[in-house]
Amino acid sequence: MKVARLRFLRKGNMQAPCSGAVIEFTGVDPAEELDAERLARWLTALPTSLRLSPADCQGPLVAVLPRLLLACSEHARLEQAPVRLLHQGPTTLCLWLPVDDPKAAKAVAALSIHIVEAVRRGNLPDATTTNHWNALRSRFWNQTHAHLARAANQLGIPFALVDKDWQRFLQLGQGCHLRLFHETLTDRTPLFARSATNKEALHNLLKHRGVPLPAQETVETLENALAAAERIGWPVVLKPASGGKGRGVWVGLSDPMELRQAWQSQEQSGEGRQLLQQNLTGADHRLLVVMGKLLAVAQRQPATLISDGLLPLHRQIAVLNADPERGVGYERLKNRVPVDGRLDLILGEQGFTLASVPPAGTRVQLSRTANISQGGTAIDCSARVHPDNRRLAEDIAQLIGTDVVGLDLISRDIGVSWREGGTWLLEANLSAGLRPHLLADPDTDLCQRIVRLWMGEHPQAGRIPIALITGSVGKTTTSRMLAHLLLDAGKRVGLCSSTGVELDGQLIKAGDLAGGGPAQWLLQDRRIEALVAEVARGGILMAGLGIESADVTAVLNVLDNHVGMDGIRSREDLARIKAVVAQAAEKLLVVNADDPLTLGMAQNRDPATVALVSEDPGCSAWHAHRRAGHLVASYSRERQGNIKLHHQDQQLLSIALREIPASDDGAVGTIATAAAFSAAQAIGLGLKADQIIQGLRNYGLKASHRRGRFEILMREPWQVVLTWADGPEAMASLSSYALAATEAEPCRRMLLCSAPDTRPDAFLQKVGQATWGFDLVVCAAWSERRNRTPDMVPALLAKGVRSLGPDGPAVLESGLESEAVALLAEQIRPGDFCVVSTFESEIMRGKLLAALS
Repeated sequence: MKVARLRFLRKGNMQAPCSGAVIEFTGVDPAEELDAERLARWLTALPTSLRLSPADCQGPLVAVLPRLLLACSEHARLEQAPVRLLHQGPTTLCLWLPVDDPKAAKAVAALSIHIVEAVRRGNLPDATTTNHWNALRSRFWNQTHAHLARAANQLGIPFALVDKDWQRFLQLGQGCHLRLFHETLTDRTPLFARSATNKEALHNLLKHRGVPLPAQETVETLENALAAAERIGWPVVLKPASGGKGRGVWVGLSDPMELRQAWQSQEQSGEGRQLLQQNLTGADHRLLVVMGKLLAVAQRQPATLISDGLLPLHRQIAVLNADPERGVGYERLKNRVPVDGRLDLILGEQGFTLASVPPAGTRVQLSRTANISQGGTAIDCSARVHPDNRRLAEDIAQLIGTDVVGLDLISRDIGVSWREGGTWLLEANLSAGLRPHLLADPDTDLCQRIVRLWMGEHPQAGRIPIALITGSVGKTTTSRMLAHLLLDAGKRVGLCSSTGVELDGQLIKAGDLAGGGPAQWLLQDRRIEALVAEVARGGILMAGLGIESADVTAVLNVLDNHVGMDGIRSREDLARIKAVVAQAAEKLLVVNADDPLTLGMAQNRDPATVALVSEDPGCSAWHAHRRAGHLVASYSRERQGNIKLHHQDQQLLSIALREIPASDDGAVGTIATAAAFSAAQAIGLGLKADQIIQGLRNYGLKASHRRGRFEILMREPWQVVLTWADGPEAMASLSSYALAATEAEPCRRMLLCSAPDTRPDAFLQKVGQATWGFDLVVCAAWSERRNRTPDMVPALLAKGVRSLGPDGPAVLESGLESEAVALLAEQIRPGDFCVVSTFESEIMRGKLLAALS
């Protein structure tokens, strides 16, 4: 049994709204039934508590494997969604696994295979099992992160997990509004405050500030500890000078023998400097202070059990630990009770051993410390805390100088002022866990209150304006234009497109970087105030959108460009993929009213959240939408055409195509399409009409606006334009452009064109047929090929050109684009107008300038 294919998909994919992985297993018999009893025993031996009952282990593998995957991945996902069977064969199973991390998906699959194979062979868990488990556990959600992320999601605040320097951080918010957290340690916690994690330093900081503290001394040897105990007075507490979670804490040591035992245990566990502390009488309380406000108080209680009078204590503790609500480490809110030397010691004080059977109803204490990590529990005391104690906690946080702190207080009665005695501060925890409070009050809104304090109360807290743009053609130009409008309006703008990633119009990284992955990189950049992302079909299919929602989205068109690829059989199939982007729109969806497939994506939305764009003066849907008072845009690609926006019976703006510099005095008709869509989206993002008009009148004045799209490389002795046209519709637009650009001064029009070799033969021939606006066409092949030899694509393009007949362009066939550049250099003459259509614009720019300069 092995994994034949594993594809991780981010949120916004064709399988589910949540992230997950498509996993195909081979070498498996779906009807095989494992030994259910052996599987159940095997799983109990794992160093974890899986939510998998003995009944879940029964049945054929097609039923058991999904349950096993779901149980193993419980802590690697936030959303509770089912594993789905996608398809099965005689020796294959293909499943959808909801999971939030690609490495976690691989680890879940590997562990599940290991378990199935081990149960088949009768093997027990071994070192390999531990390795598989550790690999998976390293990708689990941190418990605090998970609760805070769920709270953020309920409040509509975007979140993400970020890996930095071998640590995982929770990111709340986006771009310039983002915050980073490691548990409750924040990116604004002062460096000085972090010294408070050292218990000795905290004591020294607060001992002269009027804070009630227990007597304590730092000790480095057993002899020092024994002498300090005599000075402080028995009983005493021994604990590490730094650390937390109750690790290495020995409470109530009443004589030198017990102190020696505890000291030896500390030495064996490698603990360093120790604190010897006065043993205090009272209940253990955790007080959580966030941004100067006391938010919650929990009284922690040591682990106990009520004896059943039948079983020995070791069996009763095993039953207690088998509770599915108890876990190992930080899997669950409750922890299993540790069975160790400290347990033997406290049972002995009560007159028991692990073999004892106390009388029924006897309350048996299992721990001296009240830490949740030691199996304890908690009750909520937030409503009982005395105002003086509340002020004390907030004062301590201010003295430490931290934004988040968990204070451990011993208090005989938290409802009585500390000024009356009986209350002491033990520790301050900067990375305060939330378990005591969540366990004490499962229905608390504590996490939401914390997130609001961190991120603000505004409904759009943490968000930056986001626009997503998809379609078959025109995406890159529209994305660039919208990014320019936002930049011109004063925003710092991140842009990802098929030509690269940009910040404020400056190229950061070149390449085909359209899609959710690059968009997520930009959302982790604190400089970004707005994001515009081009989204391609491949990114949605292969990796998922990755952005759960956007302020505005646009679907420009659905054409045949990718029909016949990746299982896409028709434009309707392609439209279903593009609809993922449409569904992400929160405020405004902008669609092409002239395309029934894009128009259909707006059917189930509130019409007030839809803008329709049309080139057809007779489009009935557009006119109906306008009559209803909703946002519409119209445009004409003719040289004398205009772009207009209307809303609620008012014309918001009107601008002539020739006023936009990138249109080359109206010759580039596709600029009109981009302007209509980008202007409508800009309205949805809150720009004013005069800002949009000003931005459009500036678009095309900078080189970055035209890089690789109608980019004028040379004007003398010949004019060379670098662009890209994918498909017959785009190529027809290039033909129109060539005719319009040379209308005033007729000259020979040349074209060097190429196309992806993944396109069907008929599609490539149609591209060739759309070159009717040129006199000479040089056909070439991409350097990156998958299915064809270098001569095949040029031959199919040339066949389409020749089908135009004797009045059509002359045609030359070349090999790769690099060879076609040399052929072009041989053919070009002074005064010629030459268009080079290539997807590899960054590479071809250098080759063209070198060959033609």
